[in-house]
Amino acid sequence: MSRLVQKFGGTSVADVAHIFKAAEIACQAQKDGHQVTTVVSAMGHTTDNLISLAQSVQESPPERELDMLMATGEQVSIALMSMAIQSLGGKAKSFTGPQAGIITEPNFGQARIKAIRPQALEACLAEGEIAVVAGFQGATETNELTTLGRGGSDTTATALASALHAKRCDIYSDVTGVYTADPAQVTDARKLTAISYEEMLELASCGAKVLNARSVETARDGHIPLRVRSTFEPSDPGTLITHHYLSGSYTVCGIACDTTQDWFRLVFNQTTTPNADKLIQQSQSQLFKLMQEMGISTDAIQVLTREEEHTQEICFSASKTVSARIRKVIGEFDGTISKIKVEKDLAKVSIVGRGLASNSSHVAQVFDCLMQNEIPLAMMTTSDLTVNMLVPLSSANTTVKLLHKRLLS
Repeated sequence: MSRLVQKFGGTSVADVAHIFKAAEIACQAQKDGHQVTTVVSAMGHTTDNLISLAQSVQESPPERELDMLMATGEQVSIALMSMAIQSLGGKAKSFTGPQAGIITEPNFGQARIKAIRPQALEACLAEGEIAVVAGFQGATETNELTTLGRGGSDTTATALASALHAKRCDIYSDVTGVYTADPAQVTDARKLTAISYEEMLELASCGAKVLNARSVETARDGHIPLRVRSTFEPSDPGTLITHHYLSGSYTVCGIACDTTQDWFRLVFNQTTTPNADKLIQQSQSQLFKLMQEMGISTDAIQVLTREEEHTQEICFSASKTVSARIRKVIGEFDGTISKIKVEKDLAKVSIVGRGLASNSSHVAQVFDCLMQNEIPLAMMTTSDLTVNMLVPLSSANTTVKLLHKRLLS
């Protein structure tokens, strides 16, 4: 009997009626001959509401206590989901992340999964029950409760699929698959029938909301096919994500937009003392090592040396959720950093595909499109899979629509 992991996001379990719809899908999968494990998120906007509640008590809540609070959202969902399955005549058992054997690193709010010990889930499935697991959470080796960051339930699902040697992992939400752009932004965005892990990973990393990037990495490394589907149109096969490319005829597969990042610019003083360059490099290395130890990920790192000013700049982006932690680290740093600037009003718009570095026409079209529409460009980086550009936050949606029309219509 093959195993199937299903993940239901917050919109799929937003209320009791939606929970019953998700339960019906799980029960049907079991009737079709699968051993079923479901991963559920917190209901609707529960996580956001819990964060607001914490901040009403303490402006900057301790990370450990915040994780303890946020993990309760999924605990409500797993209990209700199990009850709904039982009400439909099925057998189900709920598990928190720690009860499911999910072991994480000790980084509150951004923990990574280190290992999964699925014995309890294996026993549940052997009894013919549907295992209902809380997404987004786990525990350290010392039994400290942790959360996995935004989109962490996707990662829970793909990690469990790998640990349980599942045939596939289905990600259910309120959209019918992966689109060439966010259909809420671009009305003529097209659904993709299939896409490769590499392309989906780039789309997710660049801001596409349909999947968490870490979950795609986990699925790719475990060779677990993913299918992105709609809870409300369960007969639609959605989008299949595997090692295979969609076809050999296209270059651009989608456009993504990320408005969740802050952009940091740090200026390091270059003195005339011996080994000044080495001292700056040591400071930079120490800074990024500290952020790595805190579980803080950075992106779009650029280094610029201004010899006439005897300075060196490092620019990078990081999630707004960890921005305060980064500023605190920088504030406690040594005197080599003379200036700190944090840009909050920029957005990253990304073209994703393959062979982009060898096809200069796409970069030329980007410059032409932005010039014709008077949209300022703060930065651009290119690779074989992406063309990334920084534009004003106020112009982000317009940029996505214009580039989609130019490149994908």
